[in-house]
Amino acid sequence: MSRYAEPPFYRLNQDSLQLVEFVLRQLGDRRPLRILDLGAGSGVIGIELANHLRPTDLTLVELQPEWEPYLSQNISQGLRSTVSVRTHLTAFGDWSPDGVYDLIVSNPPYFLPGHGRPSPDPRRELCRTFNRDGWAVLLRTIQCALASDGFAFIVLRNDPRVRRELDRHWPRPVASVTHDGGLAFVTLTGCKSTSESP
Repeated sequence: MSRYAEPPFYRLNQDSLQLVEFVLRQLGDRRPLRILDLGAGSGVIGIELANHLRPTDLTLVELQPEWEPYLSQNISQGLRSTVSVRTHLTAFGDWSPDGVYDLIVSNPPYFLPGHGRPSPDPRRELCRTFNRDGWAVLLRTIQCALASDGFAFIVLRNDPRVRRELDRHWPRPVASVTHDGGLAFVTLTGCKSTSESP
């Protein structure tokens, strides 16, 4: 984990690597060809999954331009596969997919606006709190970008308010929620995968 470059205002938490491990266990022998990481930060989740799964395409979407030098460094130094990588520094709501993805992952901000202890650093606060876009936009982006037989995985705080946001904004029943301590790992499926949870 220490080999990844991070900006000084942010410290990489274990939840990113826990999401990687969860996704790999859930996928089993499946090998997605196209991976999308929404809210990529320094790229840890997408890079780790690409190194394990060897897809043809990896797309990383990150809102904050402050992450760009760290994202670029981690791609050049940490990505071992010959995957084609594209990065987009933009909000979820301003990004348009160029096709569909077999696997989508996200470690979005944990707190809803007005909840959690605010950070004095506005850059860190943007990492922690959904003050831009929000759950409705994130889930609509996933819905538009997810292949009909694809899977999306999200890590979040074990918070019933966030679960209500998922239930309110996802058009199909949530495939599964796996609790691990203070974290919840959410599995969402494309319209053809609903009965084929991994």
